[in-house]
Amino acid sequence: MASLFGKKDSFPFKTVDPVNGLDGTQREESLNDPYEFGRISPTFCVLPFTHLATYTDGSAILCCVAKNENKLNLNDQSLQAAWNSDYLKSARLKMLKGEKVSACAHCYAEEKNGYRSHRITENRVWKERFGREFVLDRVHRTHEDGTLNEDIVAIDLRLGNTCNLQCVMCRPQDSSRWTALAKRIAATAETAEVRSEWAHKSQINQSRFEWYKDPSFWESLETMLPNMREIIVGGGEPMLLDETRKLVEACVRTGAAKNIQIRYHTNGTLLDKSLFPLWKEFKLVEVFISLDCWGEKNNYMRYPANWDAIAANLKCLDEESPESVKVMLLCSVHMMNMFYLADYAQWIEDQNFKKVTKGFNGYFHPGVVHYPPYLSIQNYPAELKKLVTEKLLAFEERSKKKSNKIQGIINLMNEADHSARLSQTRDYIRRLDTERGTSFAKTFPELNEYLKVY
Repeated sequence: MASLFGKKDSFPFKTVDPVNGLDGTQREESLNDPYEFGRISPTFCVLPFTHLATYTDGSAILCCVAKNENKLNLNDQSLQAAWNSDYLKSARLKMLKGEKVSACAHCYAEEKNGYRSHRITENRVWKERFGREFVLDRVHRTHEDGTLNEDIVAIDLRLGNTCNLQCVMCRPQDSSRWTALAKRIAATAETAEVRSEWAHKSQINQSRFEWYKDPSFWESLETMLPNMREIIVGGGEPMLLDETRKLVEACVRTGAAKNIQIRYHTNGTLLDKSLFPLWKEFKLVEVFISLDCWGEKNNYMRYPANWDAIAANLKCLDEESPESVKVMLLCSVHMMNMFYLADYAQWIEDQNFKKVTKGFNGYFHPGVVHYPPYLSIQNYPAELKKLVTEKLLAFEERSKKKSNKIQGIINLMNEADHSARLSQTRDYIRRLDTERGTSFAKTFPELNEYLKVY
């Protein structure tokens, strides 16, 4: 099979000039290039050339934020088969041609509003950590039909839906804790939209979420460890699973750990300190803790989290974890916490952490929630959007750390008026309070004044 490129510095498509951009203007390939590898194509993303992501039900997808629109599934096929499937090959070729990939719609929408998308972030990360030549070599080894006969060097493992929390933006596919409640909301919600959505969400085949327990999957993955450079483990909640620890032990046992950067996506409620000696063997360990606010507000949004336990784990990671460990806070941005983001960032600043959030841009890494639509920040009434905009810009002005994402979030919020969805928002929150015995009005009194849930 012929390589896509005839020689090292030639590009195959007439629409892409290796020196100039698609519009003919000169484009320097530097860290100032918002697309990082824009000389290849303005739609290029490094991930289909280096990385494979799994979803909790075994689906194999382009990345953790890509739409799951294909039929690839590790219940039915191997990692190797998914890597050079027609779907992956097509995505690679479209990106090299400068064409958009439908699964990547979230990134394109965020970039349109000046928000630094997952695509742009990953392009920069790979360029900084592994080098421009590493990425371009992968591109040059891509064949005419999109086949890439190179090992997967980065993998994102969402190991089933076993979880101990029931986060407000989540669903049974991502958390087993939601399974029973999803059916009750589908039966009792007052608005047709909420009823319909939860009826759909509650229809899952739990057996499809057990794919990661197949020994052949782990045997296949272990053969890839010598060339692996990045492993991401999530769930569900990865700290609940024996398989997560066994993977870490395999990396250490095979000697691969020294070349691997491993990242955990965890809710912070659980921490196993016996992992610390193993983490010392890795090139880098990143612990990304999903916290959407602090205290009782986080407990409500990530029910039934225990803030005291989370705070203790944060302290332990901050003060006792190995030098190779970095700790970052992830924040899912939606209607319940957008109003409090400036206060949350101030709280983080006031903690004077030694390690948590150090070396990262901003106080937390925000991820905008697009679904369910009734939790979108675009649903805020106009007067609330104005107040939130003012609060965030005022905090940015006085804060010690500047984020390159705050203005993008503000732009997204103000891009459209979907306040007509507020009846669905109120319905959903009332269902949660009835089922859980929680009180939105007591936990978020200022926000309740504007949203009029009660």
